Amino acid sequence: MSEATLKPLRVAVIGGGIAGLCMALALQQRIEEGADIQYTVYEQSRKFGEIGAGVSIGPNSQRVMRSMGLGAVLDAVAAPPGKDKDLWFAYRVGDAGENQEKEFAHVRGTDAACGSVHRADFLDQLINKLPPNVAKFQHRASRYTQHEEGVTIHFEDENLPSAEADVVVCSDGIKSLLRGHMYQKLGLDMESQKARYAEWIAWRGLVPREKYNEIFGEGAVENIMHVGTGRHILTFPVRGGSLINIVAFVRDEEHKKLGNHTSPWSEPRPKAEMMEDFARFNDRCKALLEAIDNPSIWGIFAIPQLTRVTDDRVVLIGDCGHATTPHCGAGAGQGIEDAYFLAHFLAHPSILRASSPSARNAALNRALSIYESDRHPRGAKVQQWSHNAGLLYEFLGPEGNDLGKMKETLEGRMGWIWEFDHEKELRRMMDKIGATA
Repeated sequence: MSEATLKPLRVAVIGGGIAGLCMALALQQRIEEGADIQYTVYEQSRKFGEIGAGVSIGPNSQRVMRSMGLGAVLDAVAAPPGKDKDLWFAYRVGDAGENQEKEFAHVRGTDAACGSVHRADFLDQLINKLPPNVAKFQHRASRYTQHEEGVTIHFEDENLPSAEADVVVCSDGIKSLLRGHMYQKLGLDMESQKARYAEWIAWRGLVPREKYNEIFGEGAVENIMHVGTGRHILTFPVRGGSLINIVAFVRDEEHKKLGNHTSPWSEPRPKAEMMEDFARFNDRCKALLEAIDNPSIWGIFAIPQLTRVTDDRVVLIGDCGHATTPHCGAGAGQGIEDAYFLAHFLAHPSILRASSPSARNAALNRALSIYESDRHPRGAKVQQWSHNAGLLYEFLGPEGNDLGKMKETLEGRMGWIWEFDHEKELRRMMDKIGATA
């Protein structure tokens, strides 16, 4: 088969959450620039959808989205910048047993405002950018079979016909079946890829801005992290600033909150239980929690740092490859970064202009190998730092309750995440792919 008759690169995107839809739209951008690529998104649900109220989009991921032509998505759903437009969080001691309401840090972004969006609104905007007929719903991928002509994807519902692709991008989240299949197929320790209880729960809820202003005062900072012993509360605006999202974390090392759950879950729970969890916090924090009408409790799970995220022409991205705790507000951003890099890798000339299917397969393997060696470690490092950040907010890290040391650690950690030069890194890795071709 000659270069002129080589078929378009077929990409199967497994999962339609934030990482999966960003992957699809990053590929769409490459197609609009002339890349000969076809893609299909396979989603297990009846429609695209996200659970949870708020998600943080840091300066690094905002820059990547604008490079992907998705700046309008952010502008449509992000809260308008306030007087401190580059503020990520102001840090205050909320635990009345400590130094009550002492503010000790203002952690700021770099050259982009630190954004927070409502997950459902964000996903809706991404969906609106998708071309019609690129998604197949009620298709939960369970395993794959590789062969010379591509990769066959098999679905949990055996009545569904299998699907064919040249490369499979697994973005089906923390509960991914394909991740488990990959580890089983590679003969790796199955326990090393399973989601684990991170030993935190989170109480979640929304309050109107008017109520927030009543508690904290007109013009009060909205992005606040109220820290305390074994628990912390964060607040930030969503829905264009009309609502304030509240997430109140409780450390649960003895698994008293876990019950029989073995994977991420959420459920309504009595407000009285939440108030008891934060009985030590100051009056304003308690008034804020009391203002939540119907609080829900969420079990926080993460996956271990994976040693492998590729198998031949199959690759894991987003939460499928590095699901983390939310304490650095960087989980969604890492999925967005993954999509940006991988879409460029798949459009590399060594892949799209390969002289034969076997040459294309070899080029795909080289590109995905570089993804694993050069891209994945960043997501893994964010996993570790996010866990450590949760401990820091609750005086359980090496900094203890030394506010000066906490401030220093926070600014260094978040700076490393936010100051990432994605364009420089892309050039470096694309050159590396070309050098190995």
